[in-house]
Amino acid sequence: MLPHARSIADELVGELQRNGARAEVAGAARRGDELLDELVIVCDRAPSEVAAIVDAVDLELARGEGGLVGTLAFDQGAFPIRFRCTTERSFVEAVLRETGCDVHVAALEERAAARGATLSGLSADADDEESLYAALDLPYVSPELRDDGSLEAPQLISRIRGTFHVHTTWSDGIVGVAPMARAARTAGLEYVGISDHSRAASYANGLDPERLAQQRADVERARHEVRGVDILHGIECDILEDGTLDLPDDALATLDFVVVSVHSQLELDREAQTRRVVRALSNPLVTILAHPTARLLLGRVALQLDLDDVARAAARHGVFLEINTNAQRLDLGPELARRAAALGASFVIDPDAHEPRGLDTLPYGVLLARRARLDDRQVLNARPAPAVWEHLRARRAAALA
Repeated sequence: MLPHARSIADELVGELQRNGARAEVAGAARRGDELLDELVIVCDRAPSEVAAIVDAVDLELARGEGGLVGTLAFDQGAFPIRFRCTTERSFVEAVLRETGCDVHVAALEERAAARGATLSGLSADADDEESLYAALDLPYVSPELRDDGSLEAPQLISRIRGTFHVHTTWSDGIVGVAPMARAARTAGLEYVGISDHSRAASYANGLDPERLAQQRADVERARHEVRGVDILHGIECDILEDGTLDLPDDALATLDFVVVSVHSQLELDREAQTRRVVRALSNPLVTILAHPTARLLLGRVALQLDLDDVARAAARHGVFLEINTNAQRLDLGPELARRAAALGASFVIDPDAHEPRGLDTLPYGVLLARRARLDDRQVLNARPAPAVWEHLRARRAAALA
């Protein structure tokens, strides 16, 4: 899965670079695919040198075509890894070709040929990929956009400024409100939304209205204790089988935002599941639909759900669809997010974090959003804190009017 594999790849690249090599992650991990067949790292060193350097991270490698191959073991299992070993002069071309995809590289080759040049020749004279694209009179096409033959480079989201959907010890998280807020501040976020589970998630120590009110007092204390980051109070409220919500509206009305999600009756048929979710989105207190398909990568298939109907309902009611960056979810994926965006939906990028290091997955959400061709206007938490507060307060006032 992307976050696990990419974090290991980045560690290996860092080790190579600290030893004076030029190295870069390539392949599907660089393009931002959710599931990978292998990790690819391009390095301008001979195979023997690469093997000596990465030996420090206990990775067994063997000679393969063009470099080294091996198997990487981590908590989620074993994973193939390949080091493409090349020369400094061929480094840019190797990164480009190993990143792919093939149809994009072919489009670049055609562009070069039309100018009486070759991609290999232009790459050899380029300092980096940006220079190569410039030599072809093209804007730089970032890797996550190279999934087809298009050579366009639209303006996309580049960062998020805060996030929602974060759990604490009030439900099934491992740290309290204040420590999670400090972690968000350390991560460079302007705001963080605390959203523990509701009571239907009894397995996660979900909150009933009384405990939710007690948590509100804890959030207020944390706001005074932790400076430099805004703390928003919300909840991840279960959508019940009939589409109503797990907590009453008078409890939800006390919150800054409301995340809703499906955690039970996952086996409902397409019509019933869609009707259930669409009804939940019609509640004017709802802000975000979390992990919309409820899939678990390599573990659970997506809900039977008409996502087009859900996207239309979200757009109609002003509810944001979540791009959940939890490594097991990555939900919505780029293809579905792109389709939902075409139907008018807007989005948030959330970590579903149950501990501080869960915030580390947020950059992968930005990567997925870019693959979906989303820009800042389509993502709520690309906005600064004052704009987010203004939106949430206006939405709640309208709901209560």
